[in-house]
Amino acid sequence: MSNFTPTHLGKWESLFTDLVDGEGSALTEEGTWMLGDKPGLVVVFEDDEPLYIEAAANISKTLQCYIKGGSECDFRTMVGVIEMGASLKNAAQRAKSGPLALRISKRVEKFRYRVAPAPAKTMQQLADAFNVVADTRYAGPSALANRALDVLPG
Repeated sequence: MSNFTPTHLGKWESLFTDLVDGEGSALTEEGTWMLGDKPGLVVVFEDDEPLYIEAAANISKTLQCYIKGGSECDFRTMVGVIEMGASLKNAAQRAKSGPLALRISKRVEKFRYRVAPAPAKTMQQLADAFNVVADTRYAGPSALANRALDVLPG
């Protein structure tokens, strides 16, 4: 697999650097109350490692979904699959409510996040490219390759 660096992002390198190298806030209700319903990029960290980068149409709602669950959320699903060994087949449903959802919520409380504005037209492409360059644990190329190998028939 090729190693991508921030320089591969061209003119977007500074946005990527600001997003992943800045100081994050706690991924808790208290740490997200001030956010409005603006679009942008969200990165979730554990220590200094980027775990997940997403294009969010509504940053506040996206972060509340990460924290509380209740609706389908790819981030919570990936926490359940990668961190807790949940089956990819039913993890999305189990990450919404129930015992797995509670375990995910406890795990998420330890994470930090950072947001950045991004042009609405290119927001999803930027999130995809940033996940590749950062090789995030939940959505980067290594994570996607591992998931593909895990679902191969026996």
